[in-house]
Amino acid sequence: MSQNVRRRRFIRTGVIAGTAMLAGCSGDGGDGDSETTAGGGSDGTETTDETDGTETTGGESTPTVALSVPSLEFTFFARMENAFEQAQSDGLISSESSFYDASNNQSNQVSAVETAISNEVDFLMISAITAEGVINAIQQANDADIPVVAIDRNISQGETVTYVASDNVQLGQRSTELCLSFMEANGDGDSYDVVQLEGTPGASVTNDRGEGFQNAVSENDSLNQLATQTGEFSTQNALSVMEDFITQYGDEIDGVFCQNDLMALGAHQALRNANMSVPVTGIDGTEAWVEQFSDNEYYGTLAQLPEEMVTTAIESGKAHLAGEDVEDTITIEGLEVTQDNASDYLSDYFG
Repeated sequence: MSQNVRRRRFIRTGVIAGTAMLAGCSGDGGDGDSETTAGGGSDGTETTDETDGTETTGGESTPTVALSVPSLEFTFFARMENAFEQAQSDGLISSESSFYDASNNQSNQVSAVETAISNEVDFLMISAITAEGVINAIQQANDADIPVVAIDRNISQGETVTYVASDNVQLGQRSTELCLSFMEANGDGDSYDVVQLEGTPGASVTNDRGEGFQNAVSENDSLNQLATQTGEFSTQNALSVMEDFITQYGDEIDGVFCQNDLMALGAHQALRNANMSVPVTGIDGTEAWVEQFSDNEYYGTLAQLPEEMVTTAIESGKAHLAGEDVEDTITIEGLEVTQDNASDYLSDYFG
């Protein structure tokens, strides 16, 4: 069946509120037991049990979707996979929809997009490894008239329906300022020196969180940037970088801002090995990092909500297919997590 025929046949059943996803989200990152709201016609007509893109008795169908993410090495994207599979199970998207793990390899991600295009998916969702790396592939999707929804990480060129993400500039600034508040509570100086561990060079999320960090430094006279270096969003790389920072700066380091939680774990390990205790903050809200908060009141993170991102991206793609207007950018707010609310957060999302 051609792509255009499938689109004409598609009728949107209704938008599922993002808050419903949160309410039904269990602790394993999106694989919750919330009631499915798709599958029953709003006019009371019965539907078939098929959720693989075939028509229901009411003349409706579920779209076939592809989602490509940078790497399942990151818990954040594993939670996206869980949410994607839950959407399939709930009948929000076709069971023939495909999830692609690029294993942090740009060629793999381009190949995944090209496969999705050849499969004539109804729409494509992508979290790009780098903003420039998938430009040609996205152009191919545009040429094939396949709508593209950017999720978490944006692309630098090409047409997209919308960009669903946290405000990463805001997350970077909030996490840096959280680190500053910890440093002020932990010390009595007039100024504080912070090191930054950056993510993958060229990724939109790295650029945005770095901008937020710089905003925090420029807007707080008591905060000084001591050093910045990439840790590639990796725990092992961050461990190595933090060890170098400790060798070079030692006790000059008052705090550590990491652009994701995996790097915060690496920084924590390096500091523990050096018998140093300084505030560390991250971004994402991963289980392994938040579990560290019980032993350190000066650890924190700004938690993203990947489950809501996936649900909102699906809603947006379906709305676009139905001819509805979709906002260019949809912001998913981040949640500050510290020792004070860590237990509740873990129970709500990983319990």
